[in-house]
Amino acid sequence: MFSTVTRASSKAGLKLGAVSGGRAALSIGAARKMAKEVPSGRRVVAEPGSTTYAALEARLNLSFGDRAVMEQVCTHKSYAQGRVEHNERMEWIGKRALNLFVGEHLLATYPNLSTEALQDVQHSSFGMSSLAEVGRHFGMQAAMRWEPVSREAPAVGLTKVLGKAVQALVGAIYQRQGEAAARQFVKQHVLSRPVDVEAVMQIKNPKVMLVALTRQKGLEYPVARILKETGRFTSSPVFIVGVFCGTKMVGMGFGSSLKMAEHRAAKDALLKYYAKEIKDIGVTGDEPDVSLFAQDVAV
Repeated sequence: MFSTVTRASSKAGLKLGAVSGGRAALSIGAARKMAKEVPSGRRVVAEPGSTTYAALEARLNLSFGDRAVMEQVCTHKSYAQGRVEHNERMEWIGKRALNLFVGEHLLATYPNLSTEALQDVQHSSFGMSSLAEVGRHFGMQAAMRWEPVSREAPAVGLTKVLGKAVQALVGAIYQRQGEAAARQFVKQHVLSRPVDVEAVMQIKNPKVMLVALTRQKGLEYPVARILKETGRFTSSPVFIVGVFCGTKMVGMGFGSSLKMAEHRAAKDALLKYYAKEIKDIGVTGDEPDVSLFAQDVAV
């Protein structure tokens, strides 16, 4: 009796194993078939869903009332060969609104900068790379729908796509919620970014440029004066120098030598007060160096 039960159990086990093996083989076969259907070298990426766009609106503190708006903002014209609604028209209006808001901000904030310098600042601080950083800050890259130019390097072009998406976002706000809302969004998330004016200005010889500028403006000749110093006769001295036009100190700098501190003080004066004419004061950069210290000060 026991041998009969054992044989029956063995047969049942064999049948179960055959069924399980068949299912496993079927699963492996199905997986292989699916793998064959996906073109070689192509990544399968999940489509952003409504939850993704809802989360993005929450992070941006926006509400369009229609989830399709944010989906369109995040859809580049390369997606689906342009057969679906994409963000190109939103980007077009958003780019022009951004240029207006940024231009007004720069004119008001830096009234002494020349138009050439303003253009350079706008390009370097509020250009496509800067806008892409705004998009990355809010996680827009996870919601983007676009087709990379190269499958082998899918990240190539993402910066431009994200920058255009931020422009489209400004355009969507402008169209849906009005100019005031778009202006506030740009002020809060774009214009709040740091601006490096010094990086776009060509200051090769600040002392010569400062002398030429004060002469052109009819101001007193700039004079450098030592404000503080320590360790003059040691291996690591520190000098703090101020540059004065009359009684007014227009710049200050420090350095391990008087010449270095004087150079930085003159540059500080140009950056603070006289930036608007740095390109127009007739200095080529080939002039000999000058000293702003009085003759009795040993440099």
